[in-house]
Amino acid sequence: MTTASSASRAWPLLPNSVLQPQRAIRLVVHGRAGGEVPEALRRLCQSVQARRHAPVELEVLTGTPSPGRSDESLWLVPMLLWPGAHARVDVPMIRSRLQREGQTVTLLPFLGAWTSWWSLVNQALQLHVSTTGVLIHHPLRPGLADRFLAQLSVRLGRPLVSFDQWPEYQQRHPGSQPLTLALAPNRMTESFGDAGEWPPLLHHPLIRQGLIDLLVSLP
Repeated sequence: MTTASSASRAWPLLPNSVLQPQRAIRLVVHGRAGGEVPEALRRLCQSVQARRHAPVELEVLTGTPSPGRSDESLWLVPMLLWPGAHARVDVPMIRSRLQREGQTVTLLPFLGAWTSWWSLVNQALQLHVSTTGVLIHHPLRPGLADRFLAQLSVRLGRPLVSFDQWPEYQQRHPGSQPLTLALAPNRMTESFGDAGEWPPLLHHPLIRQGLIDLLVSLP
């Protein structure tokens, strides 16, 4: 399969004009305090770059901004699951900064807006034997995210509960099992300790490999 045909299949909404030799990718990730990047995200970056013919870089929201490559075009890919302030405010600011530095930037929707991504998560959920699993998500401000979460709950066939509302939910439903929706280990996943039998999403081989394939297929 050629690069153009694989990209057309994985990314059917991309215009034909962008189906050209592969360009660099910059993955926008949240990171931890002080700009620390979880190993799962570093390995993702390395795995994608190993299969592409262009650089794959990380832009860490909690770290120091990385300068753009003024001599190359790139995909700016927000590795963010939720339509919060990072996706709505911070990512456009990153794009503007890179453009001011002379970079040619094509911004993709945040990861949580990809139907292909949630299809991967859903496949992994189908393999999870628990029928009492409740999906735990990062707290979001009421309003814009409500419809997104309601539709996602229907798509995945399980309740979605905000991390800060989980203790109250668990009191009402004591048999519920928390399934955290987080790309990599963070304070939310670590807070559950041994109770969290569902690992971070990039620790699921099916999800991780599917995401790698999607990123590699970008032209």
